[in-house]
This record gives sequence, C-alpha cells and structure tokens, in this order.
Amino acid sequence: MYPILARYGSIFIYSYTVVMAMGIIGGIGLINWSTRRIGLPDWVDALLVLLLAAVIGGRAGFLFSHWAYFQQQPQEAWQFWQGGLSYQTALLAGLLALAGWTFVKKRSFHRYASAFAPAFILVAIFGWAACWFEGCAYGRETIISMLSADLPDEYGVFSVRYQTQSAGVLLLSAVFLFILWHQKHQPYRYVFWMALAAVSLSHLLISLMRGDPVAAVGQVRLDTLFNAVLAAVSLLLLQYERRKSRDKLEIS
Repeated sequence: MYPILARYGSIFIYSYTVVMAMGIIGGIGLINWSTRRIGLPDWVDALLVLLLAAVIGGRAGFLFSHWAYFQQQPQEAWQFWQGGLSYQTALLAGLLALAGWTFVKKRSFHRYASAFAPAFILVAIFGWAACWFEGCAYGRETIISMLSADLPDEYGVFSVRYQTQSAGVLLLSAVFLFILWHQKHQPYRYVFWMALAAVSLSHLLISLMRGDPVAAVGQVRLDTLFNAVLAAVSLLLLQYERRKSRDKLEIS
C-alpha cells in the first residue's frame, strides 16, 4: 500500500526494508535480553550464521518462484531490499545453518533454537506488517465481511480481499505471547517445536485465504502443503521429546 516511505534525490527508502529491519533489530534485542538469563555462549555467532543463511535461502526461493519475471529483469535479482524473500526457503536454510553450526561447535541445537524462537516469531510478525506496506502475500478476492477489506494486490489493483497481512500480524502476535509464557515454564527441548508448530499452523490457516500466485500441487498451494507438513513434523517431534523425557524419569 505504501511501498516507498520516502525519497531523497535518487535514493528510495522502501517500507519493506524499514519494517523488516525494525523486526530484525527487535528480535536481536529480545535474544540479547533472554540469553542474559540463561547464559548462551557464542549466541551472536550462531545468529549471524542463521541470518546469513536465511537471507540467501529466502532470496533464492523467491527468485526460483518468480523465475519468469527475473529472466526478463535480471538486474533486480539481488535487490532484496525492495521486497522478495521466500519464508519457506528462508526458514529451512536458517534451521539447517543453525543445526550445522551447533553440530560443528558441539552445542545443543534445541537450546539455541528455543532461545531464538520468540525472536523468530517477532520477525515473522514484522514480515507480515512489511507485506501490508508492500502489498505482497495479498488475499484472494471474496465477499464483504469482517475478514475482508478493499485492498490492493502487489500490482496496485484494488478489490475486496481477505486481510491476510492483518491476520498474519494478529495470529502470530498471539503465538508470540504464548511462546514467551511457555519459554519460562517448559523445558527448552519443547519450546522450539511448540513455536514451529504454532507458527506453521497459523501460516497454514492464512494460506487458505491468500490470492498471490504460487506453485501448486493439483489445486493445493505449495505453501499450504509446506506448512501442513512442517506443523505435523513439529508436533511429532514435540511428542517424541515429551515421551523421551518421561522415559528418562521412569528409568531414574
């Protein structure tokens, strides 16, 4: 809706960049605050590895999904500050990088992942807010209701659409508060899988209302399938960790 916040001569300040930067800065501040309580060594190194992998992976996924456009406009391929990161590939790349770093450093993946979980959700909230400004991840056309509004797509075409960006902000804000509470009351081996399951289920619901073009398997959007699989895997791993903890208590 407001893709450009300001312009100074030939320099444009993009709303997507500003909002995402605010989310990342807020997430880093949140991690810094939480790690002071639990004492997490070298968390800055782990976070830098995760962020670098997420940006590269997210941009690669976006380029792949819009390959026809970028073949015509190759000079825009690396201009990610204008918007354009794939959540799915950013998440997978970031998790793989963190898993690799913890493996090399002989650290606990769950401990670092659970410490980063609230910040990950906070960045996702700001991501949906950034899409509200940019017009990305827009809703499909529908009838007038409490869930819809007169909104544009990424090309500026207005229509009555589902408010996907607002739904993303609201749902993930609730998940954020839920995980913050559980981070203080649940073992760290549970927290990350709880967060990933909750975020995936939220994105699954929102994907049913989205109207932006995306690859599909039959009539089902690929992001819908991705979030469904991720939610199922997260819940299974959460149950596995709970059962493993119960078995240890019984043995002891």
